[in-house]
Amino acid sequence: MSAANKAKGSRWEIDLESFFNDSGLHARRLPRAGVNDIGDVSIALKSGRVLVIEAKNVKAANMSDFLRQADVEADNYEKKYKQATFPLVVTKTRQKGTVDGRVTITIGTLIDLLREEGLV
Repeated sequence: MSAANKAKGSRWEIDLESFFNDSGLHARRLPRAGVNDIGDVSIALKSGRVLVIEAKNVKAANMSDFLRQADVEADNYEKKYKQATFPLVVTKTRQKGTVDGRVTITIGTLIDLLREEGLV
């Protein structure tokens, strides 16, 4: 990964953390962990569970690979912190602000999240 791409990705993670915290959520940027990476940003839910975000600032999205990466990193987060997680991918929309980023989650994960949070 080039230094410019790494800087763009880091800036997106920082922007997401700030945006979520400014919105009243409890978000934190996660440390890089190499092969045992635990995601880029986490959001703590009232239930004690955690959204683990794989943040991407790319021109072309390979969503199936990104979702697979988010699944692995959410599992790594669970193992490290002993907290249930929900993986999702957040991609930056070119030429737009943080609020216009896109969230992708599998339908299965969405249903699990809604059930666990008592919304269905």
